[in-house]
Amino acid sequence: MLNRYIRVIIPVVFLLSCSSSKHSGRSKDAMPGAWQATPIVIDGDSKDWPSPYPNFDAKAEIAYATSNDKENLYITMETGDELTQMKILKQGMTVSIDTSGGKSADFHINFPLPNDNDPIDLPQGGTRKQDPGSIRGKQLDVKLSKSAKDANQYSLEGFINCSGGFMVSQNIPCGIKVIARVDEYKELVWEAVVPLKTIYNKAEITEKEADKPISVCFAIKGFKNPATKAADNGNGISNNTSGGGANMGGRGGRGGKGGGGARPSENPLQHLYESTKTWKHFALVYKP
Repeated sequence: MLNRYIRVIIPVVFLLSCSSSKHSGRSKDAMPGAWQATPIVIDGDSKDWPSPYPNFDAKAEIAYATSNDKENLYITMETGDELTQMKILKQGMTVSIDTSGGKSADFHINFPLPNDNDPIDLPQGGTRKQDPGSIRGKQLDVKLSKSAKDANQYSLEGFINCSGGFMVSQNIPCGIKVIARVDEYKELVWEAVVPLKTIYNKAEITEKEADKPISVCFAIKGFKNPATKAADNGNGISNNTSGGGANMGGRGGRGGKGGGGARPSENPLQHLYESTKTWKHFALVYKP
């Protein structure tokens, strides 16, 4: 049943990926990497990561971070914005990796997968229900948390000896692990560990790989806007590059737990219909 489901869903998810031949080549905006002295536990808890997360995309409403040790690449994303959480949990998200440091990724983690049966109901009428800064309520909190827990399938594309559809609970031979959870601060926390052997075909990096460029992209697809007949083909895509500025306690980071603030746009739900791609260009770190 899982493999049949994955075969149907992969072509849809792949459209969200960050691959683009016209953007190939090394980025000139690479940031320093971060050495991971202690392995990250992939459990949906951000306690292992810097607080707040060092990178923030205001358009996408996500904060994110990366690090590596000799054997693994660690990736995380979190958001406290309820509209972004809805998009990720219902529409799915693709995290892609480009080992050249550019914008032409060959490796894709599709997780969560799109879920038309998700119990979250989209806000109606173009306005937020409670205070101007949030549509959040106890009922929505319960649904978001349940949706994250029910996100138990993912697919991998391009990884060496590790492609196809899997269950989150599986310990797959190549060692890739993913999880997404809503934490006590109402942040949706996404985590993954990617063994470097699945992208470099070597068990661990050496001093030769120090400062080697690498890129990670977070692609989130917006909902089709019911107010227009045209399908969402990526209009309003954010292409934030190399991590942006530090997250100074804004939405999507642990300094701003509990959801987003008021949006000044004419339609406060416009963010639901916006697709975003957030790139981080950085360098591998090596320590003996």
